[in-house]
Amino acid sequence: MPQNYPQHRGKPTENSAILSNVKKSSRYDRFGEYVRYFTIDEFRLFTDAIDRQEHKLMMFLIYETGCRVGEFVQIRLKHLDFLNSAVFFPAANTKTKHQRSSHIPRGLMNDIVMYLRGQNRMAKRTYRVFDGEDFLFRSHHRKQVPYTTNRIRQIFLHYVRKAGLDREYGADILGRRLHKFTIHTLRHSHCMHYIHIYKLPVPIVHRQVGHTTLDATMTYCRPTDEFVGESYRQARIIPVPNSAVMVKIESKERS
Repeated sequence: MPQNYPQHRGKPTENSAILSNVKKSSRYDRFGEYVRYFTIDEFRLFTDAIDRQEHKLMMFLIYETGCRVGEFVQIRLKHLDFLNSAVFFPAANTKTKHQRSSHIPRGLMNDIVMYLRGQNRMAKRTYRVFDGEDFLFRSHHRKQVPYTTNRIRQIFLHYVRKAGLDREYGADILGRRLHKFTIHTLRHSHCMHYIHIYKLPVPIVHRQVGHTTLDATMTYCRPTDEFVGESYRQARIIPVPNSAVMVKIESKERS
């Protein structure tokens, strides 16, 4: 069973300086108000609830690449760069019609290799795959039959409910229930976590997830209520020095 893969922390950057140089678009003015993403604790609850190796690999791969579900289901073995721990998304498979490579943790790629070798789809001692055109994840393990996007959504919602995280906030015009967390939450979570927690520069995240414009990625720089609350909770973990001790230290410094 794959573990929670360690994140690659980047050096802090002044994202606000980048924001000042980006042309604003009314298209994204309200987007930051309803970004629905997992907090770190919610993400851990979600991944801990996943009890199938294949499903855990799926959810982690979507999260770590920050890809869209439509891009995810089209990943073939030939798109995997095992040496550099990257996934290639051809222009024809992306929403923006621009190709890109997204990078994932080494541990996650190692687990994908073990998964493929366990299914006899990869050589035991090398990174040679037996059929590059084969889909990475196949429906009922049938060759050339990928999972549908709806099936991936169902798998995601199953584990959200299992983790006790499912929240409904209304219904659409057809009467279908609307859930706070959807499969796109993993993409939102990637952007929020890597920008705010791991402090990666916004242009780097922009390249990873394949937004059309930098302006689209900059919307994640706006802190949500959940992120404000989480930030204060983390800050309050740091012990506050006793005031009497501080007075004593200051008096010694003056003497």
